[in-house]
Amino acid sequence: MQIMEETIKSGKEVINEFFSEILNIQGVDEKTVEMLVKLYGNDKLTDKNIQNELDGLKISALKSSKKDSDDQN
Repeated sequence: MQIMEETIKSGKEVINEFFSEILNIQGVDEKTVEMLVKLYGNDKLTDKNIQNELDGLKISALKSSKKDSDDQN
């Protein structure tokens, strides 16, 4: 009889695997994912830091959209 060895991953291992594969998920916003990966890698993945970074991405997108609109006129 062959015994299968099961490996149970720790929570940290599961999270590390998730963040190493997140860019491979189709349809995700790359800038948002890069921001999350950066925060995680710097051990700064908190609600406040995520919200601040998302606000920054939104402002940047709005400025870019306005600039593109101004360039077309």
